Parts: sequence; structure tokens; C-alpha cells
Amino acid sequence: MTTMRDYDVVTAEVHRKAVENLTNEMALAMVRTSTSPVVYEAKDFSTCFFDTVPDQLGFSGYVLFHIGSSRGGVRSIMELGGIGDLKPGDGYITNDPRAGGAMHQADVGVIMPMFYKNDELVGWGFANMHVLDIGGVGVSGYAPGARDVYQEGLRFPPVKIIKNGKIDSEWARFIGANVRAPAAVLSDIRSMIAANNVVANQRLNSIIDEFGLEGYRELCEINKNLSEELLRERISRLPDGVYESADWNEFDGHDGPDQLLDMRLKMTVSGSDLRFEFSGVQQIDAFVNSAADAMAGQTMTAIMVMMVYGDFPVNAGMWRPVTIDVGEPGTIVNSTDPAPCSNAHSEVGMRACKLAKETLSQAMALSDDPEIRGRLAGQCQDGFPAVNLFGPNQFGGTSVVFYVDNACGSGGGAQSIMDGQDAYGLTCMTGCGIADVETHESMDPVLWLWRRLAPNSGGPGYFRGGGGIEQGFTLHYTDEMAGPGFNACAEVPPRGFGGGYPAASGTYYPVRNTNVTDLLAAGRLPTRDALTGDDITIRSKVGHMSVKRHEVQVWLSGGGGGVGDPLLRPAKRVAQDLADGYVTAKHIRNAYGVVLDDGGEVDVEATTKRRNEIREERIGRAPTAALQPPASVGAAVILRGTNGSRQWVCGYCGESFGTSTGNWRTAEAAVGREYPIHERYEHLDMYVKERHEEPGVVLREYYCGSCAGVLGVDVATSDLEVLPAPALGQP
Repeated sequence: MTTMRDYDVVTAEVHRKAVENLTNEMALAMVRTSTSPVVYEAKDFSTCFFDTVPDQLGFSGYVLFHIGSSRGGVRSIMELGGIGDLKPGDGYITNDPRAGGAMHQADVGVIMPMFYKNDELVGWGFANMHVLDIGGVGVSGYAPGARDVYQEGLRFPPVKIIKNGKIDSEWARFIGANVRAPAAVLSDIRSMIAANNVVANQRLNSIIDEFGLEGYRELCEINKNLSEELLRERISRLPDGVYESADWNEFDGHDGPDQLLDMRLKMTVSGSDLRFEFSGVQQIDAFVNSAADAMAGQTMTAIMVMMVYGDFPVNAGMWRPVTIDVGEPGTIVNSTDPAPCSNAHSEVGMRACKLAKETLSQAMALSDDPEIRGRLAGQCQDGFPAVNLFGPNQFGGTSVVFYVDNACGSGGGAQSIMDGQDAYGLTCMTGCGIADVETHESMDPVLWLWRRLAPNSGGPGYFRGGGGIEQGFTLHYTDEMAGPGFNACAEVPPRGFGGGYPAASGTYYPVRNTNVTDLLAAGRLPTRDALTGDDITIRSKVGHMSVKRHEVQVWLSGGGGGVGDPLLRPAKRVAQDLADGYVTAKHIRNAYGVVLDDGGEVDVEATTKRRNEIREERIGRAPTAALQPPASVGAAVILRGTNGSRQWVCGYCGESFGTSTGNWRTAEAAVGREYPIHERYEHLDMYVKERHEEPGVVLREYYCGSCAGVLGVDVATSDLEVLPAPALGQP
């Protein structure tokens, strides 16, 4: 790690920006040459550049979790050997989550060696995108009906199919014969080759010409050291200790049973080091299983967003303070063949990201540093509903319908300084966006009916979670399409933090026997309010479903968790949220305790009365202390005292919950309540899918027995032990 500034700072920064711009130019080339709106509009791709170690030097960051898969892909190629035989223009294709280079099989990567003056190997370029299809029983790389990995489609460990900057013609014929959209898939592979071979290689040579080969290599090491130094400094501002959390991956496919797959995380902070230890139940014969590189990518995504995003040079230096342990092979967090894994990234993988963000927020809330406390947040939805379809289109050909709208349209978690962002997207999707409905309609046989923010989708809090979108579309120009449906977050919604409540879940469902034809014939747009028909409840994981003309597909993205006690949110802001359509009248009365008069203004007296009623309902008696905003929103339980005599203390009123070696949740001065989550959500006018099998899903709400402030709200299974408090001190 750098300890002395024995180099020119300006030169180091110029070098860093040059390498960063190299990856951005690779990304720009892909946007300009791709034929898929998944890339040129939604931007579901990433680019990365490595030295020969191989260490990352630059990353474009459109989808953050590729920071892990890219690393695994290049390492796998180097482990194959034969590097000395490579020539300029050679390249590999990879999409195997277990062999490296992909988060799931539809994320196809192209990795190419970079040469200086067509002679000396100086690095590796990596380009990755979600291609429209990869074959198999699923559509567009998602196969909830698969029982093993071999059913999920083409799988490439790193395979050298590129020579002289072109796909080998035999390999092109093979790939084209095995995917549903051969022209688009092959075109996008060529787009990734161009990003590597034309852009990265040429740009790299000009960078090395500027700095000289030895100077270039020295500056690479300097910038990696600087990133390590910066991340270690931020980690050191977290309290040493062990922080734990639990989550569950949902799977109700294969005709049942409805499973909740338990997974845990123990995060240890020790000085300037972070260690993440994941564990999970045994792998299952379903597409939810994750792999080591996917878990690493999701964990680093959480670190980047929570601790460094926006002001941090992204390179291999940030991996050095971090250890990620996924345990023994054969579990859902470290699966092996033949277990399916085509949704490794957004099922178990995204639960890993949520767990990492949760434990980081626990540590941040206890930091003495206000900047670090300011980075804590509620969880994002980090799961999305989708129906991927294949069938005839309006042009006499076929269409693969894969839209990332619901992923990009899910709500973001609130932070300690602001409400969550509406239509924030998944945590990893920092550079992605929602495609225009006109793009969908111009390419596929669909007619979009509505797209709007879903009321009450963000979790209640002093700062409320961001809202998710609701969309509806129908088939147009064709009679039927078919494919899988899936949703990762239906029964177990994302948590809030520090007194904030969880968000609403997402869902998808068909509406049949509709009046769409009549409305269109009458010149009326079939909006949700105008639509009639039968809402059909279906499983969250469906291997194959048919969608017919005049049915309507309704997709609901969930929201993000809230931060801070909702009773402390200013009543006028709540009233404005109602006026703007973010929330409903029932929701503001029961979640925020706000009552409006007939003119839509806050009824101060009635609101004060209602909020006092809620406080009494929480603890079963009249509070004896005032409910005051904490020093930092989200720091609902804090530490006071010095080492050896530290106490858990209520952030609202100062009530003690005992020594820091105990669990504040079980303290005598704390009050706990447990509710079946669907009943509690009905009271709050929020959506969650009701679960009908054991164990149930519950909300465990913890309040201060003196002021009735919300200390925390755990989403848990009914059979889960009480979650532990942080165990502080040098581990």
C-alpha cells in the first residue's frame, strides 16, 4: 500500500483517467453498434480492463456486479495456460457462472488479450452484455423450469472462438443454430469484439505511447495502491465487530412446495479489513443457485454503492481489504454442477447484496463519523418480476421479449439524508435505464397500456423508500406468445433501517376476459382504472406460460425500504406525498398517523391525536418520554459510554437497553411485537404476496418502551430466532 507520495500526483491522475476513459469508450462502442435495446437503451452491460496480473484497472460500471464476474473470467483464461501462443485479434467467449466470466448464462462475455505494438501482452479487455437469448428451456437466459444446468441453454467456459478479430465461422453457425434470435446474438458478440479489438487495443497503445511501457506499469500499481488506501481509510471508520443478518430466497416453482431458502451473512470489521462469510442451505434443482464469482460481484456492489460510489477510483485495489467466503461447495451460495444457475445473479445473488448492505448499515449507524453514518440506507427491492416471451411478431418473423423495465423501475432504499429514489433500479444497475415503450412497440408485437408509479410501494419512514413502477401491456398483431415468468421478491420484501419499515413487494399476473378490444374500438386508452377483467393469481416461478391476444400482463416493481420512524416525518410532507399520488389516505393514517381535513390540509389536532394513539398501540401504554428525532436519522439504537461500560441507548429519548454485550431487541426496556406480514401490510395498505405454507413470514417490530419510537423492523420467518445485535470490539 502507498505510504509515501514519491510520484507526481497529477501524472497518476491523468493515467487513471486515461484508463477509465478507455473502458468508457469501449462501452460507447457497444451502445453504438449493438442491435439490442437491452444494450443501447437499457444498458444492461459492462466493460472492464485488466493488466497481466490480472488486476482490474478500469471499469465502466453500467452494471456493477460484473466487477466480480469479469475478474473470474480473466483468471479462468490464465489458468487454462497457452497464453504465450495468443496473437492479436484472438479472443474468448464465456458465459458460465461457475467457470468464470458471467453472472448467469445470458450474460455473455468476450475477453481478448491486449498487445503493445502487436508484440508484448500488456493486458486484457472484457466486454459483457445480456444477449437476447442463449437457448435452452427458458427464454433470454432465464429458465425457472429447468431441473439441471444442462437444460438452461448454451454454456461456454472460456472458449477461444475469436481469431483475427472475428468469430470463427463454424462457431458462429453453431451458436446461431441454438438460440432464438441468432442475428441479434451474433451481432452483439461482434459488438463486444469491436469494443475490445478496435477500441481498447488501439486506445491502450496510445496511452502506453504517452507514458512509456515501464511508466505505464508503474502508474498502474500506484493507482491500485491509492484505491486500496482510500477504501481502507473508510473501513477504519466503522466500529470493529461482528454484524449478522438473515434473508430467504423464494422458490415456488416445479409445482411446489413453496420454499424459503435460508441464507445468512456474518460480516466482520477488523481495523481496515472487511470479511464477509456467507452460508446457505443445500443447493436445489432450480435456477436460483448462485456461484462464487456472482457472490463476489454482488458483495462488491454493496461495498461500492454504500461506501465509495461517486468519488472512488475503481480498480483492483479495492479488493485487497475485502475477503469473501462462500463456504463449502454444494449450497445455494456456492453451487456446483448439475444444479441450475440461470438466475444466479438476481435470486440468491441479490439476496447476498441485500445482506451485505444490511450489515454495512448496521456498522455505519454505530460509527462516530457523521459522513459514514450518512451513508446508511434501507434495502432496495433487488429482485424483479418478468415474463420472457417468444413467438411470431408483426414483421413475419419472431420476437424474443425480454424487458428489464421492472428491474430498472424498482424503488431505491431511503437514506439517512433523503427519500429513496423512485424507479431507482436494482442496486447493481447504476448506469441502466428504462427503455421507451415506443421502442418495445416498434420491435415486438406489444401495445403498452400504462406505466406509472405504484402508490404505497416505498417503505414508510422519516425518509420514505422510493416507489416502484406498475406497467400493463397486451399483445398486438399476434395471437399468442409463450415463455417463463418469474419474480424474486414477492413474499419477503426488502427491509427498512433504523425505525423505517419494509417496502412493498413486486408481482406479475395476467388479466383475462378483458375489455381491451372494446376500449380500443371506442378510442379509449385501456388504463388500469378503465380495464376490467379477471386478475389471475399465479406462482412466482412459472416454467412455461401462454399469453394470448387481448389478455393484459400487469407487472409491479416493488419499492425500497424506509429509514427512521415514520411518525417523525413532517405531516406537511406526508400530505404532499398524498397529493402527488405516492401514497393513499389509508396509508398515511395508519403508517404515518396523519389526518387531513376536507380541504386536504393537515388537521394538526387530529394528527397529534392519531400519532399518540399509534404510539400507545405500539407499547400497550402511554409513553413516558417524548419522541424526538435522533441526532442522525436511522441511528435509532446507538452506543454511549466508553469501552467496558458501553450501553445500547435509544436514539430518540436516551433510554438504556443494557450493556453492549447484550441484545437490545430482548432488553427489558424494549417492546417487541410480531405480526403476520400480510395482515400488517393490509393495515398499512401495502402489497405483499400472502404465503400459505409454513414457516410464515412475519414483521417483528421493536419499540422503545419509554418513547415508543421504532428501533427496528425485522422481516423474518415465523420460526427464526431473534436476530443478534452487533458484537462490538476487536474480533
